[in-house]
Parts: sequence; structure tokens; C-alpha cells
Amino acid sequence: MELVVGRLGRPHGVQGEISVEIRTDEPEERFKNGVKLFLKENKKNLTVSTSRWHQQKMLVKFEEITDRDMADEIKGKTLMVTIDENQLENKKDQYYEFQLVNLNVKDNKNNFLGKVKEVISGNAQDLIVVEANNQKEVMVPFVKQIVKDVDLVNKEIKMDPPPGLFDEENALDAR
Repeated sequence: MELVVGRLGRPHGVQGEISVEIRTDEPEERFKNGVKLFLKENKKNLTVSTSRWHQQKMLVKFEEITDRDMADEIKGKTLMVTIDENQLENKKDQYYEFQLVNLNVKDNKNNFLGKVKEVISGNAQDLIVVEANNQKEVMVPFVKQIVKDVDLVNKEIKMDPPPGLFDEENALDAR
């Protein structure tokens, strides 16, 4: 199974070190020396040589990236890791992106609202992008006040969306 662990940022220095926007709750484990990662976009393999925290950002040096120009070529790409599905630790109210994508989304009256298209990781909270019945994409904050239940067995998410989130005609007038 493939999991997203980070997004590559800007090069740091001239030796090929690069900043990483962390997308895992285990950065010390995912970016320790010798760990094998790959780029989602082109499947290029990368081996972590060193990693360190610098001003609240993780800086990583890969064995295959030897200078700033090479680091600049991979800027903006997504880092992935392949893991055994049996290694996944399921904690209450914590989900991996792959577990949420394609789940049916229903409101508290069991009306079908759409399907989860993707998950966007944010600093304050994650967003789930729901492809609604009308083919529009609706970005829903993944917070307890809205997302009431995630049922992986039945492949559905129950939510209590605020008025207007899925239906513009019922939106509250903000004036």
C-alpha cells in the first residue's frame, strides 16, 4: 500500500538538502536514515540520507540528490512510502487518506450528498472534497461539528452540513 508522507518544498543550501511539508504523524519514523521513499509523479526512488528540523520545517537530504539543481527539479512533488497494510495502526478518529477516498457521504437524514474525491491536508484542519450530486466539488472541513461519523465497514461518512454547503438555495444570507 502506498501512503503520502510529504510534499517537497524549496531546496536548502547547495548540497541538495530540501524542505518537506510533512503529511504524516510519524515524521521521525518516515524520514529516518535509510528509509526508501518514492515520488508519486514519476515513481523515482529516493533514500533518506539525513533529516533534521530547522525553523519548524523538516529538511531532508536524499542519497540520490547531490546538489541544489537536482533538489530544485523535484520541488513540489509528492513523497510516498510503500508499507504493509498490516502495519497500519488504526486509532479512534484518525484515518488515512486512502480510507476516506470514494466513501459515500450522507447527511443525518440519510440523504446521499456525494462521494469523497480527495483529502486536502491543512495546517488547522483537513478538508474532504466531496463530488456532489450536481457534479460540483464541495470542500468540507473535517471537524466533529460537521463530520459526525466515519464508517469504514459500510464505506460511508455521515455529516451534518451547515445550510448552504451542499445546496445554494438554502444558504444563509451573509448580509
